[in-house]
Amino acid sequence: MSLRISTAALHNQGLQGLLKRQQDVARTQQEMVTGTKLLRAADNPGGAAQAQRIDHAVSMLDGFERSATLLQNRLQLQESSLSDSGDLLARARELAVQANNATMSVPDRKMVALEIRHLRSEMLAVANREDGSGRALFSGRRDDVRPFNDAGGVVSYAGDDGRNMLDVAPDLALADTEPGSDVFLRVRTGDGTIRGTAAPANTGAALLQNTAVVDHGAWSGAAMRIEFTDASTYRIVDGSNAVLNTGTYTSGDAITFGGVQTRISGAPAAGDAFTLEPSPNQDVFATLQTLADALDMPVASAAERARQSNLIGASLGNIATAQDHMLSLRAGTGARLAAIDGAEDARGAQNVSLRTSLSQLRDVDYAEATTKLSLQLTAIEAAQRTMLRVQSLSLFDRLG
Repeated sequence: MSLRISTAALHNQGLQGLLKRQQDVARTQQEMVTGTKLLRAADNPGGAAQAQRIDHAVSMLDGFERSATLLQNRLQLQESSLSDSGDLLARARELAVQANNATMSVPDRKMVALEIRHLRSEMLAVANREDGSGRALFSGRRDDVRPFNDAGGVVSYAGDDGRNMLDVAPDLALADTEPGSDVFLRVRTGDGTIRGTAAPANTGAALLQNTAVVDHGAWSGAAMRIEFTDASTYRIVDGSNAVLNTGTYTSGDAITFGGVQTRISGAPAAGDAFTLEPSPNQDVFATLQTLADALDMPVASAAERARQSNLIGASLGNIATAQDHMLSLRAGTGARLAAIDGAEDARGAQNVSLRTSLSQLRDVDYAEATTKLSLQLTAIEAAQRTMLRVQSLSLFDRLG
């Protein structure tokens, strides 16, 4: 059996080999120019699919980072606003302590009342702060509205009670800023558990000193009222006016009943009453307004002085509880900011890992590519020489 090779077939085979090597060189050069090995998905279907999945994961991490940056900015502004609110309340408390002094003159109290009203205006400005992009900090999910409006001394809220949740890392979503209703409106009064107040119609000179729950197990949580039947006798009644207890009054002595203890001093009149109730909510603007109004009250009689002193004392307690409220919100804000920092570290580590894997799949190793290109060029040169030698061969060379 003999094998016959035509000259045309030999030339064609050499040409195809030369073209293949030229394609390899062109691909290597293109890889070096673009810096990527995955020029076409068909070249490495598995690697291309894996690279696409990693690209998606990196894109998600970038989205988490943008959300985290936005949330961090808003929470930092919230923390600053809460700090400023606490400072305003601290100043109001300082002024109330100064004003709750029998030696202070009426004009001086009016000057203090003026400053309290100014503090209230500043508090309203804090409550309406924005994040720098036109979005309100304290309007819940309705961050395109001005949350608080003052009409005739009554503050209304235009936001809602919702909070946006932002994803800052895989499987970690954090709440945006607090709704203004939680920050400025729903604030506990008294000591945060119970509140004592003097009846506005009291005609005596009795002062409510303090009220506290001393035995939570014995306290039912129901409101009760201390009523004076005369200057030295009182009774304790519940919400339906049923008599729960009676006693003899001594100025400054503690009155304890049902797990609650209160202390009253001064000279009550028959019919005077003091209410002890679970602490209701009151907005901080109303607290400051009440304090300012109390400082502007006339104090021509002992009863008027006692009424003013009781209002100032109640405002002091309400302000102290509001300060604790702001501190608690700041603590929650700080916890979320710490979580953002932790999420940033986790995202950074994951991002490095993903980008390293992506680089191994996609990026060209220039040292390796340079070596490969040199070998391919050498192979082309050898193929070209071989082709020239083959083309010069002929059977006629063997004749003669």
